[in-house]
Amino acid sequence: MIFPKRATGTIVLILIFISFTALIKSRLNPIVWLTLAFVPKPAAVAPFTTHIVLFQFKEGTSPITIKEMTSKMFSLKKSCIHPSTRSPYIISIAGGKDISTEDSQNGITHAFILQFFSNEDRDYYVDEDPVHQDFKAAAASVLEKAQVIDFQDGVFTTSN
Repeated sequence: MIFPKRATGTIVLILIFISFTALIKSRLNPIVWLTLAFVPKPAAVAPFTTHIVLFQFKEGTSPITIKEMTSKMFSLKKSCIHPSTRSPYIISIAGGKDISTEDSQNGITHAFILQFFSNEDRDYYVDEDPVHQDFKAAAASVLEKAQVIDFQDGVFTTSN
């Protein structure tokens, strides 16, 4: 079958248009190359540091005292101020009373999850922050046991 010249010309134009469109939308497009070459890549962002704190209150600690201590724990988010930024540095605090049915708590009754932007912020909180140091001293009088574990999401080995 022989196509008329007009039909052949139309088909060629359509194929050229499709090829040109594909080139523009693909990584073969020189504009894409230039963009990839000169636009800086975003810096890798370290995952937040998560600080988990577990409490077992001493036998006979009143519910009012437990409520006071847990309220003080939550108030750390606003009252812990970083000395270099002069602003709160705890991203979030969540927590509550144990409701597990697995019976493997080993006396732990309350859990708190704090998040920090970095290990350095967490280190300042744990080792130096005066508001946190005061809280730890007050909590020691009513706690039987406290457990702490920290992690960064998705980090399962240490880099050497």
